[in-house]
Formats: sequence, structure tokens, C-alpha cells
Amino acid sequence: MMFACIAAQGSPVLKKAIVAVAALSCLSLAACGSSSELAGNVISGGKGPIEVNPDAFSTPVYCPPIQLQTNTYLIMKYERGRDNEPEGLLYQATLSDWARSCTKDSTDQTRIKLGLSGSVTPGPAWKGGEVVLPIRVAVITGAGDEKPLISELLTVPVTIGAGAPAENWTLIEDKFVVPRDQEMKVVFGFDEGRRR
Repeated sequence: MMFACIAAQGSPVLKKAIVAVAALSCLSLAACGSSSELAGNVISGGKGPIEVNPDAFSTPVYCPPIQLQTNTYLIMKYERGRDNEPEGLLYQATLSDWARSCTKDSTDQTRIKLGLSGSVTPGPAWKGGEVVLPIRVAVITGAGDEKPLISELLTVPVTIGAGAPAENWTLIEDKFVVPRDQEMKVVFGFDEGRRR
């Protein structure tokens, strides 16, 4: 009311200034009740709180390298007394692909998941049945001259018929848990029979 009386008596410029001040005062009073909401929306971008996974800031899990032992990728099994005779070959097994991944098992331990694969090809003397492939997996320290931290003999059964084509096999094992505080490597390969 007071602004209206002053505006009626003053100049046009003064009238405009008073109207502008009155409008700003009204806006300020209207915003008082919601200033915290407005500030919250500006700060958060209009969305609720963001969930942050604490693992995003943790150090990467150490995953030791893997290595095929020298001359352990092939088994050639012959009939008794017919070694190296092509007609006496029962089967030939190969270990051709491998991979590993690691996950944090506890504060100071790493779990290694190892995947191995290959094939078994029956020879002329194969009459059908099951082949059991023995695979040795060992975890050794960087020096390599100490006793292995882990040494496991794993077996992979493969069934092939007489005259059948090659049969692929796969082994996935994740039971290897090792300490995270030392250098090491995983070595593997076939563990018996003729190797080339």
C-alpha cells in the first residue's frame, strides 16, 4: 500500500523501480520456504544420492602369470610294446589353450581361476572308451627353487568312440587360493605318458 502511494506521486522511473523492488521482494519471500530444496537440486543435479561401490577405489587384485611346463603339451599313448609305431597309436592328447583370472578371496588372499582346453584324437589302435588325462597344476614362488605353494594333480575324463573324430575337452578350476603378498607363477602341463 505504501509503495503504491509513493509510486502514484513520483516520476515514471521511480514507479518502475518501486515495482521492480516489490516484485523481487515477493519472489524472495516465496523462495524462502524452498531454498534448501533448490540448493539440494542444484548440487545433486536434480537426482537423489549416488551409490558408490567401495571396491572402485581398492587396489587391483594381483594375478600371477601362467606358464605351460616345457614339453608337457602332448601325450601320445601306444599299445604296449608298440611305441612309436603309427599303427599302435591308441590316442594323442593335446593341451592347446589356457587362461586365468583372479578375484580377491579375503583381505590378504587371491583366488585363481584356471581354464585349460585341448583335444584327444583316437589312433588306429583305439577301440573306443574313456581316456583320463592327468594335468599337474603348481603355484611356485618367483625363485622357483623352493617347494611349490600348491601342487595338484587334476584329471579330465574324455570319452571317444573307435574311429571317431577328435574330441575337445575343457577344464575350469578355481580352488587355488594364494597369498597376495609375494611374487609367484602358475605352471601346468600333462603329468604322465609320452610327452613331446
